Amino acid sequence: MENKLYMKKNVKIPVIFLILLIFGSFLIFLGSRNDAVSVAKSIKSGVLTADEINIAFQNVGGKVTKRFVEESQIVKKGDPLMQLEDIDTKLAIDRLKALVDSQKAAVNQEEKNIEITENETNLSELSTWRKIEEVQANLEAAKSARYLANTEFDRQTQLRKSGGNSQSQLDNARNVFINAKMQVIQIESQLSTLMIGATPEQISQFEQTKNATGMTIQSILIARQKLENRKNQLAQIQAQLAQGEAELKQLQLNYDRLTLRAPEDGKVLKLMFEDGEMVPNGAPAVLLETDRKYIDIYVNEKMVNDYQPGTTVTANVIALNKEVKGKVRFATAAPSFADLRMTRERGQADLTSYQVRIYIESIPKLLTGMTLEVEK
Repeated sequence: MENKLYMKKNVKIPVIFLILLIFGSFLIFLGSRNDAVSVAKSIKSGVLTADEINIAFQNVGGKVTKRFVEESQIVKKGDPLMQLEDIDTKLAIDRLKALVDSQKAAVNQEEKNIEITENETNLSELSTWRKIEEVQANLEAAKSARYLANTEFDRQTQLRKSGGNSQSQLDNARNVFINAKMQVIQIESQLSTLMIGATPEQISQFEQTKNATGMTIQSILIARQKLENRKNQLAQIQAQLAQGEAELKQLQLNYDRLTLRAPEDGKVLKLMFEDGEMVPNGAPAVLLETDRKYIDIYVNEKMVNDYQPGTTVTANVIALNKEVKGKVRFATAAPSFADLRMTRERGQADLTSYQVRIYIESIPKLLTGMTLEVEK
């Protein structure tokens, strides 16, 4: 009898434990799972982080003369942060301004000289055309005088043969005729000199019309070639002026860059240099925490399609008990450690985790480091 009671007791205890195990497993199945994948499916949270930027003096360096801000100070876009010594740059700007002013004066002077020379050349061309016409008229008059002198010389020659005049009269007629011929030769030479450069067609037309307008004159061509050369010299001076002005703009830009300004709103986290210290060219000088705040959450590959770039989501700020809007910036495959962290507890390491970055809108009292839960 005692043996039967003992056996029943030994069977009863395992049965009770089996029932409790089955009941507990059933409750666990119905209850919440605390493994990472289950939590990620129900609650997707992240710590609010702000973009940080290093602000540096662009292409300039020198000694710090003044710091306008301190660590943890809130600044607005354009606020001055740090100032470098500007004496050398000011002197360089003054010297270059004087050089640029001198080059401007040289350009103006050369432009006026070219304008005057061009007007003189045009006037000289017009005067030469009229001079050619005048010399042509003188040539015709000289030829007429030569004809009359030749006729008189022939008449005196015949009279001398018949004894109708004296030798002196014949000699005078000869001298007049010779002078008339020389006059014609001299005027023809003058006319030829004036018409150097004219084409045969232009000369033929001039002989018919007696109008020299439009005739090509060699001296005018040379004058215009010299004028073109002066224009080339002017272009060279203008190029030098443009180079000087560009260098001046660069110096003025560098002068403005001696004052380091905040590129956007944010909070100063760190100042790298103290007053009097030398700042190397391009070295970061201020670390700024921007107002661009975001959270990173991790989802598995089955949920990543719900977080495409540009998607708007809602997040709950636990510390403030408020909801804020956010926009997905990107979703990218997370490092392999995230796969293990998200899935190892359930033996699903074949599921890839994705990092989703969500930029959050700014609301009052929202601070970096706060935890946000994404509801979507």
